[in-house]
Amino acid sequence: MRKISALFRLAIVLVLSGFVVGIVGILGAPHVGDIATSGEWSHSPVGLASTGTRSLVYDRNGELMATFFDENRSPILLDQIPVEVQQAILAIEDANFYAHQGIDLKATGRALIENVDAGGISQGGSTITQQLIKNLVLSSEQTVERKVQEASLAVRLEDQLTKDEIYEIYLNTVFFGSTAYGVKAAAEVYFGVDLANKSPEEITLALDEGIGWPEAAMLAALISNPSVNDPTVNPQIAKYQRGIVLDRLAELGFFTEQEALEYAQYPLPTERNQPSLPSADDFFVAEVRRILLEDSAYLGGGLQSRLEDLLGINGGIRVYTTFDPAVQTMAMEARDEVLKVRWQVDPTFTIGVASVEPDTGAVRAMIGGESFDTESQFNLATQGRRQPGSSFKTFVITAALRRGIQTDDKINGEGPCEFPEDTEPDGVYEANNFANDEGEIAQIRDLTLKSSNCGFLKLGQVVGLSNVIDTAKLLGVKSELDPVISLPLGVEEVSPMEMASAYATLASGGVQREPYFIERIERLEGDEWVSIYNHVNDERFLPERVITENIACWTTEVLRANVLSGTGTRAGNQMGSQQAAGKTGTTENFEDAWFVGYTPYLSTAVWMGNPDEKITMRGITPFGNVTGGSFPAVAWGLFNAKYHENLPDRSFPYCPNFANDGEYLRTEDDPEEGTDPCPEQISLDYFSDEEIDACEDELPENFEECEYDYDYLDDEAVRVTVYCGDPPPEEEEEDPEGEEELPDEEELPDEEEDPEGEEELPDEEEDPDEEEDPDEEELPDEEEDPEAGEEEGTEDLSNDEEAE
Repeated sequence: MRKISALFRLAIVLVLSGFVVGIVGILGAPHVGDIATSGEWSHSPVGLASTGTRSLVYDRNGELMATFFDENRSPILLDQIPVEVQQAILAIEDANFYAHQGIDLKATGRALIENVDAGGISQGGSTITQQLIKNLVLSSEQTVERKVQEASLAVRLEDQLTKDEIYEIYLNTVFFGSTAYGVKAAAEVYFGVDLANKSPEEITLALDEGIGWPEAAMLAALISNPSVNDPTVNPQIAKYQRGIVLDRLAELGFFTEQEALEYAQYPLPTERNQPSLPSADDFFVAEVRRILLEDSAYLGGGLQSRLEDLLGINGGIRVYTTFDPAVQTMAMEARDEVLKVRWQVDPTFTIGVASVEPDTGAVRAMIGGESFDTESQFNLATQGRRQPGSSFKTFVITAALRRGIQTDDKINGEGPCEFPEDTEPDGVYEANNFANDEGEIAQIRDLTLKSSNCGFLKLGQVVGLSNVIDTAKLLGVKSELDPVISLPLGVEEVSPMEMASAYATLASGGVQREPYFIERIERLEGDEWVSIYNHVNDERFLPERVITENIACWTTEVLRANVLSGTGTRAGNQMGSQQAAGKTGTTENFEDAWFVGYTPYLSTAVWMGNPDEKITMRGITPFGNVTGGSFPAVAWGLFNAKYHENLPDRSFPYCPNFANDGEYLRTEDDPEEGTDPCPEQISLDYFSDEEIDACEDELPENFEECEYDYDYLDDEAVRVTVYCGDPPPEEEEEDPEGEEELPDEEELPDEEEDPEGEEELPDEEEDPDEEEDPDEEELPDEEEDPEAGEEEGTEDLSNDEEAE
């Protein structure tokens, strides 16, 4: 058997030797002149193709956070590559590299014979210069014409570059398998050498420590056939090929044969890894990638060109982003604390977060979903559009202020409320306050704290829905909004990023700044990184004043009150002395819950719900039905408390007083004139329910009875019964000064005959400060009861349920 094997090998050697002689003859005949005279046209440089490299994405601190590549390649200097790797590759691929002039015909023939005799690849057939030409200039086509061209160009390249320059390019571009191009990438993939965010000195040290003769021999063995010689795929073949390289190195005197045997016993890697390459599978990075591909302002060119830039095919780019890893960690910890640690919320529901810096527009953190590993990789923060609920009421307030309305103006927030609407089946749109609360007539500020639905629906009618839409757009909302009658209740869908951006405009005093992700971009051109984009020079992101400082201040004043004593207290009570402002939002059937708020430092939108479909969030411990004032407000507060922990307190600006006294604003279903509910009225003041009941039985003819709590008409009585209508003309003519007393004298004879009743009213009016008057003592008690009840109701709303 041995004789047959030896004879067979000899036959192969003879055949291959003849082939080599033939090739030499061909090269020496018509084409030899091309090679011999290569110096005549050496002034014409060989155009090496751009060697692709990784595109790198950095956070705001300059730390590497992600990589993109088509070919995993990251160039380093020749001096940084371990000597063992350099010598091992030379020994097996081109031992005479530093002696020949680009081609080595004798070595080619010798390599064929040696490889057949060794039963494997012990020497390379082409020189390193020829391999470089094949990889970066020509195709891998195996024809005589291409081989001649390869040899000619190799000679030219040797005249053009030094040996070290050629070898450095080769070691950075040669393919080692498993998407690894170059020594640096191969060291990361096969040996797990961590080279991320390392200085040149640190890279050199890490490679020297991580790669010795056994590792160098394995890398050298990969070059001839990376897929077959891969130790993670074919460990036995890889071990055999490594042994051939070690024997060759021992033969060349780099170490003894005994040492070669010892090195051959070193374990081979069993799996590929890329610990130094941060994954591009991240919501923030994915958004950066989307922006770079869709917006030509960053990289220029067409879509294919931008894709090649991003993948490093054209030489690689460096992208510096606004991402703050510390802030991102705070946001994720707040989410997990609320959903997983404090309360084990059904994983069906998750939280999305978008945080924007008001002073710059920089996006500092973003939670686009529970995990980027999901199939859809859908970004809730930028792509997820959901109804914002009552957090949209902020835009109604701002629009009202732009129209000259004041937050101390009053509006009817009583429910249920009805509005004509052609799109409704019966032509009427009916709404209720949250939890079917009866509501009240109150200042816009107070209705905001209770998130009155009816009050804001009427305010939307007074302001004009088109004006509300215009205001939302000015502040930063990009989504399409339809002027439906329920618009003030947040029925039009928007994204958390839009809400964070719009609220950031208020935080910055009315100056709108588009949220942005990318600070600057550099492209590798030759050996230099050249700046091709800088955010500060992008006119699309110039700040623009969209509302006055006063309007922004008055809006903030209301939202600040909301986190102190309204529906957003669970967010505000975690902020300590740092001022904050914000608004809750809850949609119909508790399918979406929001808290959107800001400080002078940061604007953040927190959304909670199911990312895939609208599912009701009822009966979830400990809040029961999920509102914006529950889990979202707690998460917002936890995140922002941590964010502001080491920052000096910043206050919102002081707001000037309104120019006018507050008025009562009417819609179509309210009386048309005057500033009181009844424009022309006769009012009777009473100080006990008994007398009111007695009086109500004798309503003046042609008068309509209206009842209002005392504090909304600024009367001194505990309760006021108002008779709306025109007093009898004859009574006005006879005694115009006593106009308001006519009903007492003419229409209510029983009361006139009651001496005690007549004496009580004058006593109250003539001597309101008399301490001995029992009625006077009862008045403060009666006044305190409604206020106490109102405070209690506010507490219930802010701590238990939100009035949406």
